[in-house]
Amino acid sequence: MKTRKKRQRQSRKDREGKRDRLSELPDCVLIHMMEFMDTKHAVQTCVLSKRWKDLWKQLTTLAFNTFFFNNVVNFSKFVSHVLAKRDDSISLLNLEFTRRGYAQSYLLNRLMKYASRHNVQQLTIFINLNNKPSFDFRPHIFYSETLTFLKLSVSTYDPSMIVLPEYLYMPAIRTMQLESVTFNAYGIEYAEPFCYCPVLNTLILEGCSLHNNLNFLRISNSSLSNLTLDGSFEAGYFQIDLCTPNLTSLTISGHTDHPLIASPDLSSVEELTIESRGNTCYHKTELLIISWLQWIRNIKLMTVSLSALDIILQDLSKPLSAGLPPPRFPQMKALMVKKLPYEELSEDRLKRSLKYLLQNAPMSRIEFDYEE
Repeated sequence: MKTRKKRQRQSRKDREGKRDRLSELPDCVLIHMMEFMDTKHAVQTCVLSKRWKDLWKQLTTLAFNTFFFNNVVNFSKFVSHVLAKRDDSISLLNLEFTRRGYAQSYLLNRLMKYASRHNVQQLTIFINLNNKPSFDFRPHIFYSETLTFLKLSVSTYDPSMIVLPEYLYMPAIRTMQLESVTFNAYGIEYAEPFCYCPVLNTLILEGCSLHNNLNFLRISNSSLSNLTLDGSFEAGYFQIDLCTPNLTSLTISGHTDHPLIASPDLSSVEELTIESRGNTCYHKTELLIISWLQWIRNIKLMTVSLSALDIILQDLSKPLSAGLPPPRFPQMKALMVKKLPYEELSEDRLKRSLKYLLQNAPMSRIEFDYEE
């Protein structure tokens, strides 16, 4: 009798140990867990049981990455399959697309069109167009009424491969990061793409260029608070006109080939970061950094790289700098000097550049970030 009861207890324990506790969770919990997986792995859960067969079709986050595929054909087929079989009644909140090899325009355009039609809120795209002769880009997403976050990163030696519409009509966009794209306009001498983005808060431009017929880029947006301008050799030289009365944080990095024009109102800027890696071989007479400093008066924190300090001294040696008053930073609390990888600056040039920056900054302290 004791042996039989013992066997029954052991049998119950075995059954408890073999229970599929994961599948007992509600659908909403399982779907939430799957949102953190790459979409390929999420779709593969359909083979676990009948319960899992169609769960992936309710995903609100899709992440496509060629890293998990052994060839382009299989990747393209998989993306097309997911878009065709997903439950169309469910909004798409977040979409990530990473194409490490050469991207096909038809696949990317279909993906963006699908995202726009399904009320996407966050969109991240990385594509490689190096050595590609042309690319048929359809700007569906730049008319989205629901998108709040966009990161479009293009790896290319020719930014003109991706040409954006003249105006971006994006009423909900709050954060936008664009890399290696070209701005265009018709009938005027400048591009002004962001004036129809009424709640845009953060804008990051990396290696972006202007169409050949344009003279300058106008960034006009009253809600913009954070702006990063990262220049590149491929993007070339062009001037910038800022109409951003509520800008509080400004970062200038990369190849500093974008001097200011007109007399911008930058009185609201409180944090300034200049991490230039040097300037290109063009327009040696232009003032690349100190032209910006003339209009920034109320900063409280400034971070500057060693290369940027060296460019400041180069600016001061140019004829255009004659007669310009030194910068005034009466409210600046700290100046952070940052050493980026492979940067060097002699002690003499360091002292001279700091003396120039701090001659009208009575309350500022100097800090050094030289971590390798």
